[in-house]
Amino acid sequence: MWFLIKGSFWFSLVLITLPVLNSNSREALEDAPPLEVGQSMAAAVEALSDIRQICVRKPDICETGSETFAALGVRAKEGARIAYQFLDSKFADGEPDLVTGSLPLTN
Repeated sequence: MWFLIKGSFWFSLVLITLPVLNSNSREALEDAPPLEVGQSMAAAVEALSDIRQICVRKPDICETGSETFAALGVRAKEGARIAYQFLDSKFADGEPDLVTGSLPLTN
């Protein structure tokens, strides 16, 4: 589950960065609200601090959240297994799962 959270973060970061690297996107971004990096970072740090304190204020929320993330992790794992089996059945070329070899003995 943690992999999905980190992956989502990095994927979002890539999507945010792509328009900066593309010169054709500058016209589309002219009407967008300005991005203040310093204020955004300060707000993010404050939000993380508040999120850390929520478990002290309301422990039942953290308990429910951890149970939810555990259930989502199990479902994601099962979904990955189903997807793997589906792709394996569609793209398998009939070769055995494991092929080993050996070298001839030299004297």
